[in-house]
Amino acid sequence: MLSKDGLSVDQSTLSRDLNEMGIKKVAGRYRSVVMENGHADVAHYFDGVTRFTVCGPHQIVVFTEAGLAQPVSVAIEKKKDPSILATLAGDDVIFVATKSRNTQAVALRRLMQWMGDDKYEK
Repeated sequence: MLSKDGLSVDQSTLSRDLNEMGIKKVAGRYRSVVMENGHADVAHYFDGVTRFTVCGPHQIVVFTEAGLAQPVSVAIEKKKDPSILATLAGDDVIFVATKSRNTQAVALRRLMQWMGDDKYEK
């Protein structure tokens, strides 16, 4: 599109410019990242979640598209929800730790709100 408008821009320059404008590629699509207090709002990374389920009485496992587990984990942590004790992220899987079965239920409700209840597998 840029070349059609008579502009010649190489990929590295375009990527750098998009980054400076707060546009990131998430889940295969480019999205605007809202800046708040100088930090990117990473809640849009929840779009990269494919499903989540419980694992025992104190853990929830969240599955993401490849490479998105860490940004999703950061987004969960930024919510500072008291029902979530900690997260541990790999490449496409996140373990969400809770203190008890009761806090696990609360954390599940939060994840359903943030990520969509259709992604919860019972």
